[in-house]
Amino acid sequence: MGLTLAGCGLLVLAQNPQTVPAAAATSPETAADVESSAALAAVAAKPRQVRVQVEFIELSHEALTKLLFTATPQSADATPLRKQLQEMVAKNDAKVLDTQMLVVRSGQKATTESIHEFIYPTEYEPPGLPCGGKDKDKGLPSSSMPTAFETRNLGCTLEIEPTVGEDHKVIDLRLVPELVWHTGDTVWGEGKDALGMPFKISMPDIYTMRLNTAIVCITGQYMLVGAVSPKDAKGEVDLTRKVMVFVKCDVLAGK
Repeated sequence: MGLTLAGCGLLVLAQNPQTVPAAAATSPETAADVESSAALAAVAAKPRQVRVQVEFIELSHEALTKLLFTATPQSADATPLRKQLQEMVAKNDAKVLDTQMLVVRSGQKATTESIHEFIYPTEYEPPGLPCGGKDKDKGLPSSSMPTAFETRNLGCTLEIEPTVGEDHKVIDLRLVPELVWHTGDTVWGEGKDALGMPFKISMPDIYTMRLNTAIVCITGQYMLVGAVSPKDAKGEVDLTRKVMVFVKCDVLAGK
C-alpha cells in the first residue's frame, strides 16, 4: 500500500507541475543572476571616491585651430587629442602650464588652493586732510591714507563636486578651476597734499583664467572642457596663444 501511495504522489506531481516548490524550480541562470546582483550590491556598498585631474596646456592659437579643425570626435572622449598634445609637449610645441588634482568622496564638495593672499587697499582718506588737528601744527605729512582693504588669492584654485552614477563609470562633475595673477598696478590719482607731500592712489591689476561648468565624465577618459586666452608680458589678453583645459576623472573603490 505504501508503494502504491508513493506512486500516486509522483503521478500527481507530474500532472500538476505548478505544485513543485519554488526552490526546486530555480534554474542555474536565476542563481547566477542573484549572485551577480549580490556582487554589484557589495561593490556599491564600498565607499566611492573620485580623483579629478585638471590640466592647462598652452599652445599657439594657430595650432589649437588646426587640432580642432582636423579632429573628428565620435564621442566626448578626448584621450586621442590629449595624446597628440603630449607629443607636441615633447617637441616643445606646447607647454603644460599647470596641473591640479583632487580626491573627494562621491557627492561631496572639495577645494584645493596654492595661493598667495594679496592684500590691497580699496578706500582712501581724501588727500590733503591732516591726520588730526595737532599733526597739522607739527607739519606732519597729510597724504591720503588707506582706510579699507580687500584680499585676493593669487595662484591656482580648484573646486569640484563629483557624483558617481550607479554603474560606477559615469560621473556628474561640477568644477571651477582658476588661475590668477597680479600683473601690475593702475594709478587712479596722484598729486601733492596741502603740505606739498606727494601722494598716489593705485589699484592692482588682476588677470584671471577661470572655467565654471558642469559636465558628464566617463571614468578614465580625458575630456576637453574649454579653451581660454592667457596673458601676455604686459598682463593683457594674448589672443595669439590659447590654453586648452582637460579634465580626467577616475572612480576609486575603497577596500
